[in-house]
Amino acid sequence: MLEENRAAIADFQGVDHCHFLPQKRVGKLNKQIDQQRDQEHLPALTIINELDLPPFDRLINLTHGALGCWLADRLSAINKEGGLLTVEGNWFWQGAWHAYLLAMPDFRQHNRFNLVDLYRGAGPGGPVDSCRRPYVHQAEILPFTVPEGRLIALNPGASRDHRRWPAAAFAKLAEHLAAQGFTPLLVGAPSDVATSNEVASHLDIVITDMCGKTSVSEMAALLARCELLISNDTGAIHIASAVGTRCVGLYGASAWFSETAPWGNGHLIIQSPLESPMRSIALESVLATVSAALGEVEITTTGTESVWRTHLDADDPLGGIRYELLTATLSEEQQFMQHFRGAFGRILMGKNALSAEHPQCPSEADALAASKALMGMTALAQQALAQIQSEAPTAKEHVEALGKGLETGLEALIETAERLPHVAPPIYWLQWVLHTTPVSTLTELLALRVKECQRAALILETAVHLHQRA
Repeated sequence: MLEENRAAIADFQGVDHCHFLPQKRVGKLNKQIDQQRDQEHLPALTIINELDLPPFDRLINLTHGALGCWLADRLSAINKEGGLLTVEGNWFWQGAWHAYLLAMPDFRQHNRFNLVDLYRGAGPGGPVDSCRRPYVHQAEILPFTVPEGRLIALNPGASRDHRRWPAAAFAKLAEHLAAQGFTPLLVGAPSDVATSNEVASHLDIVITDMCGKTSVSEMAALLARCELLISNDTGAIHIASAVGTRCVGLYGASAWFSETAPWGNGHLIIQSPLESPMRSIALESVLATVSAALGEVEITTTGTESVWRTHLDADDPLGGIRYELLTATLSEEQQFMQHFRGAFGRILMGKNALSAEHPQCPSEADALAASKALMGMTALAQQALAQIQSEAPTAKEHVEALGKGLETGLEALIETAERLPHVAPPIYWLQWVLHTTPVSTLTELLALRVKECQRAALILETAVHLHQRA
């Protein structure tokens, strides 16, 4: 892990040992390795010697950085998941859930997997109890006096300017909360101080400003004493969920709620359309959502926003967060696509596929047609494997012909995904699996296609089944 994250996991009992590297050192090596991928890098080799790690049964690389992938390829493990940067300079990704991560930008607005759960899928995964939440270390003593009253924390910062709800809007929100008898306070990282000062400049009241004055552990302890956190998509919202404080998340611009919503039960997320400015989130919508978070009243929105509620699903094979839409309605196509979460979870976690009945709408018909095409590709790959094993004189020509059929079929499916986004997720996932899984022989390549084309087909059919039973 990065040295800078050491304090956040102090006293964490979920691991036996942690090794830490300073961010500056990691950043420098990321740049060097990325620029010369097929070179050996003595400073990186030094890290391997310093770590002195034993051989592992399983290694899961959760970083996309060049150093992490370079190390993952060279460390000893029987099974590896995630990015690998080979001696030849080739970048591979192993594991079905990591392939999903790579494919996700092609169907981002239809993804319903939280990143936490995609990473959990690379490990044991499985159902989670509704009381579970992430871990963060809480300071036992705070070096300041916590204000009295019903505390509501406001986090106006974010990593980029365009992902921040306007400072003037946060100020109006704070004034409204104070008028309702709550005690609002500003929180954030040291990098958010200028934004917090801007909020204060719009205020006609005086509120406590703790922005930049807390460590991660102190922030955790402070947020644990608050009834609610209202925040942009940034670190504070995940710290709050880890200490059990309900969150109202403000998402828009390049932030998409289903990827990075706070992991836990009962958080409310306001999402403006992707790439729309954060100012498009109406103050009235935020006030209504905050009222719902505090008192379970009905939510109404005044703009183009949608409001979602998180809940942990104990019945899902992967487990983790599902999202419930509280405002507006989904189109028939969007309703169908929501079932890809359950379908991917079921098939990639090794559960039996579910059979679909006769299609009842265009989305189901398109999905079953794509599934049938994928099963046809599975059959072609099986035939090619049989030809190789037969060692017949004409086997080479047959395998080449079947291979061309497979490529043509895959190209046609990708073209279909571009035209019909409601069948796209399993097809783009398959494309990434086939392109990024390392294989060394034709037999391994064909076996990979048999396995993954069939799984993509089963994901589509299972999604249809789930839609028909909804």
